[in-house]
Amino acid sequence: MGFDQKAMSLVGKNVEVKMFNGSIISGTMTHVSKGYVCFVIGVKEEAPAKKKEIRRLSIRDITSMLPIK
Repeated sequence: MGFDQKAMSLVGKNVEVKMFNGSIISGTMTHVSKGYVCFVIGVKEEAPAKKKEIRRLSIRDITSMLPIK
């Protein structure tokens, strides 16, 4: 199973993504389109003033995707 097929099965779930450069991003995967995945990174309890953030990541730069329980 390729990352594009795996990404399609994880849409709408909380996901942790490890990138090629070593960074780890976790959030809710909203959609997959044209080789990119989009995430909504929500507000944390420690920083209530922080707004929601949308991240767009290239599937080519992703090394692993894991659902968060």
